[in-house]
Amino acid sequence: MTASEPVSVVLVGAGNRADVYSRVSLTHPDKLKIVGVVDPDPVRRGIMAERYRVPDEFCFESVGDFISRPKFADAAINGTMDSLHVKTSIPILDAGYDLLLEKPFAVNEGEMNALLDAAARTRRRVVVCHVLRYTDFYRAIRDHVDSGILGDIITIEMCEHVNYHHLAVSYVRGKWRSEALCGAPMLLAKSCHDIDIMLWLLRGDAPLYVSSFGGDYRFGAERKPAGAGTRCLCDCPLEEECIFSSRANYLDAVRWTQYVWKPLEGAGEPTYEDKVRSLMTDNQYGRCVWDFDRGGNVDRQSVMIRFSSGALGTFSMIGGSAKSERNIHIVGTKGELKGTFEDSRYVIRTMSPHTKAGFCERAYDLSVGGDMIGASGGHGGGDEHLVLDFVDYIRGGSPSVSCATLADSMMSHKTVFRAEQARRSNSVLPIDPAKEEIP
Repeated sequence: MTASEPVSVVLVGAGNRADVYSRVSLTHPDKLKIVGVVDPDPVRRGIMAERYRVPDEFCFESVGDFISRPKFADAAINGTMDSLHVKTSIPILDAGYDLLLEKPFAVNEGEMNALLDAAARTRRRVVVCHVLRYTDFYRAIRDHVDSGILGDIITIEMCEHVNYHHLAVSYVRGKWRSEALCGAPMLLAKSCHDIDIMLWLLRGDAPLYVSSFGGDYRFGAERKPAGAGTRCLCDCPLEEECIFSSRANYLDAVRWTQYVWKPLEGAGEPTYEDKVRSLMTDNQYGRCVWDFDRGGNVDRQSVMIRFSSGALGTFSMIGGSAKSERNIHIVGTKGELKGTFEDSRYVIRTMSPHTKAGFCERAYDLSVGGDMIGASGGHGGGDEHLVLDFVDYIRGGSPSVSCATLADSMMSHKTVFRAEQARRSNSVLPIDPAKEEIP
């Protein structure tokens, strides 16, 4: 491979996230080329093969089939489910491929250490898809923190509101509804992004202790409204007034099509009648949200972290809001920063005792937008920036300030693992038990 050639990549796991990253090959064909597809689902495998013009001979049912072929690409994009990340990544590394790996890169510490060992043994490059680092919003905030304008950081407060229809489609009806199903609790599956951002902004300030509380407030059979049915479109007299109605969310509104209509893939464009019939019969997104076993998973959780400097970090994941929103508020010894990711706006206030208000304020408007897919791409443009940075890294460039290598991502994963242990045990835990003791 030369600097003028596109990086050749095999797509492992033909789901939504890997597809999003792979679309860079369509907008930047000089940077990235998809040359293989691996997925056990023949329908998804065929869709991706057609989209990226991959010949049948380079389409594989399993990772084993893929790596049995002599190496024919530079790297792989691993977009498999959470519990499969390490199991599929280690043989790919052993086969000589560099790797762009979806978060969370591991679902427990044993897996985390196994993958770290494999990457060191094979000397392959592994980048974790912490896309928020690549957004204009968080990258600008990082620059302000580094500039010293806020002084020494005292507290960093972060909050992610997951709106009600996102919560229902992914974490109640969907494949991330329980740890038994996807391998990861909700804090890890949804919000390891956010814990990573906190540690990335406070780099060099080691997280020492963590506590956490959370639970399931609104779901489960015991909370099901009296008289509710089993399927929204079949037997529920409350359907018209229910905010989780499959008719309102998936038929009347066009939302989450990549998940809801997956059972209809491969049979042409489904009609409205096809969709109604699907929701009334075998489609899990037509079931009542209160009938799913979530295995003790949470719908809201708060985490508090103490750092080595004495700074405190708090993060809350709150499921069921009207609007999805990520908020951040950093307070330092010289000033504060407060903003909302989805609005692409934040303000910096610095102490000014000689002014009437006691502070000076400057507003910043990046005019990008949060998780909306548009001209800037998904995650406020972070998806595309991530892939292009990975391409530069694979071509021999140095990791950028946003690049999340395995070593970079290890501490945020470990912090989430400890937070979940703290939640379950109602305790305060050292993040590294070998080095720290609770005072």
